[in-house]
Amino acid sequence: MTQMFTIPGNTLLVVGVFIVLATIGFVVYGFVKGWKNVMPDYDKKKEELTIDG
Repeated sequence: MTQMFTIPGNTLLVVGVFIVLATIGFVVYGFVKGWKNVMPDYDKKKEELTIDG
């Protein structure tokens, strides 16, 4: 019997919930710790890389 690969039940649900909780946790951590401490170089403008150089 030839059968395609199947993902066990609720695997995608668990992965999705983990991604959502990790994102929410990072945002809450950023607000509590302060975004300047979490991502210190985020607001500094770097030279943009374009296709034509």
